[in-house]
Amino acid sequence: MRLNWTITIFAAALLTGCATPPTATPVQVKILAINDFHGNLKAPQGGIRIKDPADSTKTINVPAGGAEQLATAVAELRAKNPNHIFVAAGDLIGATPLLSALFHDEPTVEALGAMGLEVSSVGNHEFDKGATELLRMQGGGCSPVDGCKGRSRSRARATGISRRAR
Repeated sequence: MRLNWTITIFAAALLTGCATPPTATPVQVKILAINDFHGNLKAPQGGIRIKDPADSTKTINVPAGGAEQLATAVAELRAKNPNHIFVAAGDLIGATPLLSALFHDEPTVEALGAMGLEVSSVGNHEFDKGATELLRMQGGGCSPVDGCKGRSRSRARATGISRRAR
């Protein structure tokens, strides 16, 4: 009898939440997405070369690439779009330059976490050092090669990546 009463109260509470009318106007959501970052924390010297928009027969160098440029672009887009999500489609680590690879790609994970990356799929390069290392990168912990150096907090707390995103 008591179980039936509990189920009735739970069902009533559930139905009350469903009775809320939908909002009158749609909510605009912006998806900020990246892929194939490959631990490129530093921008290439001179930026990247693209066709000149004013003259397609010429090329120009544009400052682009690296964590600083990416963080700035994400912050600017975030400021313009209050309803956003910052996501990635893999290959954020692995096949990385020395600056990230020397530290087992931990600087890249920390930089992307500081930028507010909320969720990422895995690409083939996330598996370069095996599934066990990928799980360590997601959850934090000491490197099996070099042990713990620097901060001892778990990566998730240090970067602010939510449990949902891991």
